[in-house]
Amino acid sequence: SDGEGWRRIEADGKSTLPRDCFVAMNRFAIQPGMHDVFEDRFAARESSLTEYDGFQGFLLLRRDGAKKAGDGGEPDDGVTHSTFSIWKNRDAFEASKSDSATKEKGSSAKKEGEKGGGKSRPPNLFTRPPIPSFYEGILALESAKGV
Repeated sequence: SDGEGWRRIEADGKSTLPRDCFVAMNRFAIQPGMHDVFEDRFAARESSLTEYDGFQGFLLLRRDGAKKAGDGGEPDDGVTHSTFSIWKNRDAFEASKSDSATKEKGSSAKKEGEKGGGKSRPPNLFTRPPIPSFYEGILALESAKGV
């Protein structure tokens, strides 16, 4: 494929389609008035995602306004933002998470050894913990320009 359009597949009506990619999402319920702080933190942080084999793309998503009639089940779930990362396959995603956890442990140990420096703890941005969800991408339409 040239990166534009659907791939050609044979569907027999019995077998599931082969995987094109793996998608990892986190859904965030952000405290009222803290949306800009949350988005600014994402914008300011250094990402190492592009260093990992199999990484294909990332999006930070903001919900398009408040929930309206016809948007699905009630009540509003309070989720305001989601992250959406695309990987070649689940193994590539798992390898990145394993490596990130190893790096984070080293970073935490280093921070614990440092003195307090008077920094206050950042405000809690979440009304509840992030909600992870994972998907197999079975029909991926890609542009040569990216996600």
